[in-house]
Amino acid sequence: MSRGFLVTRTLAQLRRAAALYEDFTGHAAEVVARIRKPVYPDAVLVIGDCDGILYTTVRDGKTERYIHEFKVTSRPLFCVSPDGKTLYLLGGAFSFTERGIVDK
Repeated sequence: MSRGFLVTRTLAQLRRAAALYEDFTGHAAEVVARIRKPVYPDAVLVIGDCDGILYTTVRDGKTERYIHEFKVTSRPLFCVSPDGKTLYLLGGAFSFTERGIVDK
């Protein structure tokens, strides 16, 4: 892979993420922080299925709380890093859209 390819790919991913953010929140995306991309472990603890998720965000200028209960056939696995400090939702049959989490 050339370095140019990686830069182009990263910019494309940033644009796609910004567009999804803007569609979901109703306001312009901006960089508020830079965080290190985590190094994913080669092994995780599979705790079980994730039945749902609760989250708080700002949409159209208003703070909103959401509760999403996954369909049984859409549930991702709830996993934990070997050191117990990072949570992961892996797999599942859903998408995140301008409507939020949408089960397939």
